[in-house]
Amino acid sequence: MSVITLPRRPHVAPREVTRPAPGTVSPRPGAHRAGQPRRNALRSLWRGATPTRRAVIIVGLAVAASLVGSMEVASRQVELHALQNEVLQVQSSYAEQVGSLTNVAAPGSVASHAGALHLVDPTVIIQVPSVALNKPLPVPQFVGYAPVTPRTSR
Repeated sequence: MSVITLPRRPHVAPREVTRPAPGTVSPRPGAHRAGQPRRNALRSLWRGATPTRRAVIIVGLAVAASLVGSMEVASRQVELHALQNEVLQVQSSYAEQVGSLTNVAAPGSVASHAGALHLVDPTVIIQVPSVALNKPLPVPQFVGYAPVTPRTSR
């Protein structure tokens, strides 16, 4: 026997669908009935048109669709051009900021400010040349040697 019991739903009788008798007018609004004769008129207009007229209508619709597509592409190109100009402006301002901060952090300026801050004056200032990040660095050359010892003898 189950301990859990679900509540029962009250019995609801299905609704009866009432349909009008054949040949009687349905109780729909008048605006809905007016669409049918117009649709038939458009169909008869299309069916009654000559093949040349149909071809002209189809070509006209195709040209209109093509113009709409071309206008969409042109507007996207204008947006891309404006966005590209904005990116170039932001990149140039970033490059100016990087340049100004690079000059502040140069070894020569750091050494000149060291004396004012009562730090040790450097004896030699060496400027390391800059290298592109996509270029591999050369292998360093060591002067002297390091004694080779096995790892087990410590």
